[in-house]
Amino acid sequence: MEKKIEKKYIPLAEYFSSATDEKIKLSFTEIETIMGQPLPNASYLNKSWWKKTKPPLKHYLAWVEQGYYVSAIQPGFYVTFEKPSKSTNIVIDCPENTKYAYVIRPIETDDARNLVELFSKIDAETNYMLYGEDERGQSIQSLRKKITSWKKDNSSSILVAVVNGQIGGMIAISGNKAQRAKHRASIFLGVMQKFTNQGIGTALVKDAEKWANSHAIKRLELSVCKSNAIALNMYKKFGFTIDGERLQSLKINDVYEDELYMSKLLND
Repeated sequence: MEKKIEKKYIPLAEYFSSATDEKIKLSFTEIETIMGQPLPNASYLNKSWWKKTKPPLKHYLAWVEQGYYVSAIQPGFYVTFEKPSKSTNIVIDCPENTKYAYVIRPIETDDARNLVELFSKIDAETNYMLYGEDERGQSIQSLRKKITSWKKDNSSSILVAVVNGQIGGMIAISGNKAQRAKHRASIFLGVMQKFTNQGIGTALVKDAEKWANSHAIKRLELSVCKSNAIALNMYKKFGFTIDGERLQSLKINDVYEDELYMSKLLND
């Protein structure tokens, strides 16, 4: 598929390959979030751009090769994709018990606003983050600069899970510039509550390990609240082991929480 369509449309192709609904309606904003970059001006101005099914343009392969066709268009607002016949094929990114189609991709600078919103939602939903609701204070501009910096030094990254056209989860891989520590990195995972128990967190960790292996990182590290049994069990299944425990590391709702430090050595 990568040889047939432009690189910018590959995330969109992956989204449709994981979709199971016979009819999917996506806003232009949702489509651009999936892609990680803007659609061309022609897609906003001409319905014919969406109906295109012949070369030299090949963007349409992103959905056509997955059995979808465009059934309705409101330029600048939404596009409806449908399958002409029912299909029972399920791919790895959308197991039978999954309600949501999703695609995982590296973050782009244009994702900064959506990522800030994601952090805000997750901080408000769970007690297992370092920051409480409205405490993080992350600006869009500073996050955009950080994303640009990470892309340049190639030692850190953020992978995002685009779920039903919105960023619903992320995993940050934070590396080290010091030569003696370049072989290790810390990971930080977050998924919106409504998208949990769908395999998205597991998929993000898998892709983070792939990214780490491809960047000569041999050791991954993380911290997790001792009482966060779901996250703790998931990391153990991935082969992370407990290195140590920091007593009363966090104080959440006036209750002290112990924090576990875990790590995993990666194979080549």
